[in-house]
Amino acid sequence: MKKRIPYVVSTFTLTYVSHGLLAFLTTHGHIEFHTLPGQVLFIAGGSSPTLFALVFILRDPKLKETFKKRLLSVRHSPFLWLFALGVPLLIGGTYQLVSIALRDTVFESSVPFYAFFMILFVSVLFGGLEEIGWRGFVQEHLMKRYEPVLIAIGIGLLWGLWHVPLFWIEEVSHYDYAFLPFLLGAIMFSTYLTWLYRVTRSLILVVLFHASINASATIG
Repeated sequence: MKKRIPYVVSTFTLTYVSHGLLAFLTTHGHIEFHTLPGQVLFIAGGSSPTLFALVFILRDPKLKETFKKRLLSVRHSPFLWLFALGVPLLIGGTYQLVSIALRDTVFESSVPFYAFFMILFVSVLFGGLEEIGWRGFVQEHLMKRYEPVLIAIGIGLLWGLWHVPLFWIEEVSHYDYAFLPFLLGAIMFSTYLTWLYRVTRSLILVVLFHASINASATIG
């Protein structure tokens, strides 16, 4: 608890201050989202799980010793690699197929399915690297004391609530979302991520899974 609580407080504080300020300034016309000040605030808030995870990990000799090994752990079965990339892609692709079948007008504004892999790289940098914190730091500590289902729900709730300020920024996609389904989705994906990290202890796999979620959300 001595390490997890300061991490969570630090992460939420930076994100809520940065994104909250961004929401206020853009809403009142003081700055625009795509200007340098807007992007600095957006990136600062979005990078907090990764930033503080690195700070806390590098200060802990035991975690620091195993961090590189867990980050670059790639020797896993093809099934696990397919799982990391394929599950979110399957969900996003299914939505597009249903939209086409129903002639849903939402599909007309969706990003084409084939753009998934082009978006994936950007999604690693802006989203996927959060898992260094959520899995590599928080789950790494929680696994010593709690059952996987409790970890999945707990981190899912934190992950969902951490996104709250984005729902007040008109220029990001969360602005149009309903929060409760989003929160339930965060818990659902947290279940996958908790399991994947538990069986592999691989940060690169959970980073890819998270990036795949974001890329799949972009296509539907």
